[in-house]
Amino acid sequence: MSSMSSVEKKRLRDRRAQQALRDKKLRHVTRLEQQVAYCEQYHSGHKVDELLREVQALRAENAVLRSRQERLKCLVRSWDIDATDTNWNDATADQEYATNLHTHEEIIPACTVDPVTLEAVGSSYYTDPFSRPAGPAFTPLPLLDNDIEPCLSWSLLPLNDDDFSTPWSVSCEWFARPELIAQSPDTPASPLDLLYGSKINPLANMICTTLQRFSFREAERLALGWNNYHIAKWLASPNPVTYSKISEFMKPVWGQVQIVHPMCLDLITWPKVRIYLIRRWQLYREHKDDIFRTFASCIRLRWPAEECILERNEDNELCLKQSFYETFMNEKCWALTSEFIKCYPEVVARANMQSLVCEMC
Repeated sequence: MSSMSSVEKKRLRDRRAQQALRDKKLRHVTRLEQQVAYCEQYHSGHKVDELLREVQALRAENAVLRSRQERLKCLVRSWDIDATDTNWNDATADQEYATNLHTHEEIIPACTVDPVTLEAVGSSYYTDPFSRPAGPAFTPLPLLDNDIEPCLSWSLLPLNDDDFSTPWSVSCEWFARPELIAQSPDTPASPLDLLYGSKINPLANMICTTLQRFSFREAERLALGWNNYHIAKWLASPNPVTYSKISEFMKPVWGQVQIVHPMCLDLITWPKVRIYLIRRWQLYREHKDDIFRTFASCIRLRWPAEECILERNEDNELCLKQSFYETFMNEKCWALTSEFIKCYPEVVARANMQSLVCEMC
């Protein structure tokens, strides 16, 4: 190879340097393109919104867990301070059982509805063991007075034992989707969302879908849906605002924050009935579907069937009728038909039978 001149050597060095620079720029551009593709795939607006909702749901869940931890600590400390105050004397409890049973036997004939004979409702219903699961024997458990006292604090949440590992293991299906509850408005924009479902309000749509599986009348379906909606919002985001929107009789009582139970029991209308089922749930757990189906067909709101439950506002939009809202927010306006009381007399034995029996249906 002939010797190269100094000029040629310089040109060769320049070409090599330029090629190295081009290779470096190409590698840098390739790396930037990969980063852009990654950002477009994982950091798009839709993904960011989804991640923000997930973070919000996790924060709410952490707040709930911290609150429950504090309640458990307080409960354990109260046991250490005065354990004897929370124990029931067996003899006293037995006497209470007998008193409740005697009272129950006296109350039933005094109901304002006409007595329904076994033949009137079908004697096979009571004699055929396959017509419905056999319920537990009627041995009323006395309710502690403080069990039904209102908690009076928005930060005290019910003590639930639902399994959130799978959606179908949660006793009430919309509680399995806290991220959808979090993104739903504090109050439904329209009562129609609860009656017929909604594509923009996922919580109202889930509640509507669930309630439509049962034989609720339209008035009860809307009223129960409204109450269930605001309870779900408070449980997902506990604060004074969400708590204030819950009707007084649906707010948790002390028994709900002290006794572990499934979330579905927190949605029962009457505090005394809620507490009875919570304290005896191990006897009713296997018959849950049966008791809730009967409950759905027998619950009544004292509202005239011929009267509308909706009215138009100033913008000509359908909204809740004010008198209907005031009715279902009042515990005294809720009742049960005699069929439920005949099927499950022990459930309402501790409640006021006269006020629970529905004379209209």
